[in-house]
Amino acid sequence: MGRPSMAAERTEQIMQATGRCLRKNGLAGTTLERVAEESGLSRSHVRHYVGNRDDLLRSFASWLYTGYESEFTGAIAKAAGPAKLPIVMDYLFGAGFLPINDDDTVIRELITAGITDERIRSILQTQYLGAVDSIEDALAAEYPDAPAPKRRSAAYGLWCLALGNSTMAELQLPVASGGLVRTAAESLLATL
Repeated sequence: MGRPSMAAERTEQIMQATGRCLRKNGLAGTTLERVAEESGLSRSHVRHYVGNRDDLLRSFASWLYTGYESEFTGAIAKAAGPAKLPIVMDYLFGAGFLPINDDDTVIRELITAGITDERIRSILQTQYLGAVDSIEDALAAEYPDAPAPKRRSAAYGLWCLALGNSTMAELQLPVASGGLVRTAAESLLATL
């Protein structure tokens, strides 16, 4: 495999800079000018490679979630039967969502953008539903006799518990870093 193209290198450079801008300046303060400054490229180069600001944010959402998808759903897909659920639980209620890192700020900004931008919302919906599907796959491997609707509900509940706990941790609530959310998740699994 050869070296990435100039366009791929520049796009990666712009995506990295966009993440830094979202962390530093929030959604409203992430402009093409700031991304250009952060990336070391001219504004016209940024526009050439990614388009306008809306296009930039949409590309960034796809770029960011592609990495998460391969990390989380990819690990579940590669695992054999009973190894799937421990991956889910460790990721959702361990290092995958906690401790809080800069990506949480970026994700929160993308969720805010998704409220008004249908294409960003669609990207997030696709990624989040894919995560729920992967969790459901892990539950099916562990609880093959549980009714499918109940597994789906539990998968969605686990995802929501993890996302909600991530928000609580951002508020620096002491319960977020304890084992309470994992205990709640295990209680949900016990219903299967």
